[in-house]
Amino acid sequence: MIWHPTPAERSAHASKKWSTSPENVLPLWVADMDCAPPDCVTHTIKHALAHGIFGYGEEPKSFRTAWVQHLKTRHRWLIDPDWIVPIPGVVPGMRFSLMASPQVRHVLTPTPAYPYFKTVPSIENRVEHPIQLDQTGETIETSIGVIEERLRTIKEPTAILWCNPHNPGGTVYSKDFIRGLVKLAANYDALLVSDEIWADLILDDRQHIPCGLVAPNDQPTITLMAATKTFNIAGFACAIAIIPDPDTRQRFLATQTAMPHVTPLAYAVTTSCLTDGWSWHDALLKALKNNRQLVMDWSVCYPEMTVITGHSTFLAWIESYHYTDLFERFLDHGVRLSPGAPFGSDTAVRLNFGCSPATLTEALNRLDSAL
Repeated sequence: MIWHPTPAERSAHASKKWSTSPENVLPLWVADMDCAPPDCVTHTIKHALAHGIFGYGEEPKSFRTAWVQHLKTRHRWLIDPDWIVPIPGVVPGMRFSLMASPQVRHVLTPTPAYPYFKTVPSIENRVEHPIQLDQTGETIETSIGVIEERLRTIKEPTAILWCNPHNPGGTVYSKDFIRGLVKLAANYDALLVSDEIWADLILDDRQHIPCGLVAPNDQPTITLMAATKTFNIAGFACAIAIIPDPDTRQRFLATQTAMPHVTPLAYAVTTSCLTDGWSWHDALLKALKNNRQLVMDWSVCYPEMTVITGHSTFLAWIESYHYTDLFERFLDHGVRLSPGAPFGSDTAVRLNFGCSPATLTEALNRLDSAL
């Protein structure tokens, strides 16, 4: 894996991660990585420049074919290509799911979790019910019983907005848990929406289980996926919603009127990665495992803090009740992490270890100074 070695190399190109921080600050916050995507991305862009057609486009047939083959090969999920709805991102997909379900007034969300799990229900004027996850083990988890206890108290139509694998905890939920979640949603007639953008960044010998894989095809489930995290192509806005139930899918499709659509180049880049990016992906996983180990080794020196690196993603969650100012303390010592408050914890930060070992080592040394 070829990591970008210097801050100047990234900050000169209007990178949100690098250009919005002071020159002397190492940014280990927003979830993109400090590496070039697979070579197939460059080839695809060069081909697009060569043909020079940049008008309105439509979805190419190869796009769904690539997703169907990918889900079959890597996730053992045989889907009908008609179940796919292309969308400009997983976060918009979360919002479209609620827009398509006006009868849903209550939304269950995990916490801590990616901030949009709180934002989306709020802007759609739904009542959010946070499910506090346990942070005492290697990952951030909960039980089906805890979720059911909350569902039992709600007497109106509800949605469960889940994160699988979990951001920021890196939890790869077991098949038993996903089966329990799907059954629970069915028993309480709840819409199940699952953000599975991290499905292809599993760092251990575990199997990602899509919610839609274990749910009956007539159950209202919406599985949201994208290649953007996997191949470091977040600038190409492209994702899919997989919706087997036709009624749920038609309502979701109705929300797409007057909304941004996936561009021809984003379709092409995503398709190229799903088809030809896997040798690069293998090298990436090895590099991320090594970086995760650096974070785990560093955390041993701080037993007063909970440091969770999980089994997936390139993120670590650092929780401390001893230091109540982690974000400010680390920023003062030249490392910008994501503050925990938007995720649901004022005493935590999220660290992105998708960078060069040299950058990560220097950042961890600065964290040592801060502590």
